[in-house]
Amino acid sequence: METLLASILSYLLVYKYVALFVVVFSAAVILPLPGNAMLLAVGSFASQGYFSFWASLTVAVVANTLGDLFDYGITRKYGEVVIRSLRLHKVRFFIRLKEELVADAAVTVFVTRFAGSLSPIAALLSGLVRVPFKTFIVYAFLGNFIEPFVALSLGFAVGNYWSDFSGLLSTVPGIIAVGVMLFVLWRINQRIAKKYRVS
Repeated sequence: METLLASILSYLLVYKYVALFVVVFSAAVILPLPGNAMLLAVGSFASQGYFSFWASLTVAVVANTLGDLFDYGITRKYGEVVIRSLRLHKVRFFIRLKEELVADAAVTVFVTRFAGSLSPIAALLSGLVRVPFKTFIVYAFLGNFIEPFVALSLGFAVGNYWSDFSGLLSTVPGIIAVGVMLFVLWRINQRIAKKYRVS
């Protein structure tokens, strides 16, 4: 991953905001790229005058949000065909997962923006289970603003020492991803238990 990050950073210094957009958008769609570590480095570069902090934040927010909308739109449009062909509409777990995502859509969409590789999966699932567009876009945008703002700010604050913090920033999304999955499974279990208590 360090070799990949080094390659990305070399392109970033040459192509600046275009490279930043391409990498963030690609990571938001589904590619496993070191987006947070790259944003940390961009924040550091901004502290040295190579990048504008606010222009970098704007590019990252727009690219992240467009990537999420791409995932959401694809599964919203074609997801029903996949569900029917795989007969997922008859699988109990999928039905409960769908109910859970719709019931807690705002929290799920917002929190998963900080969950690294789970973020595109959550966007794909949101389109698949037809989370309302307004809910999706509002909470995706909020999460997509806060996440790069924190990474860029941290990189700006630590300057040349940004690489010392990249491991920590890479660990946090994994912890959040596990937490989100456990929360969703716990909520499904709670709803099942409540349903059986009522009946």
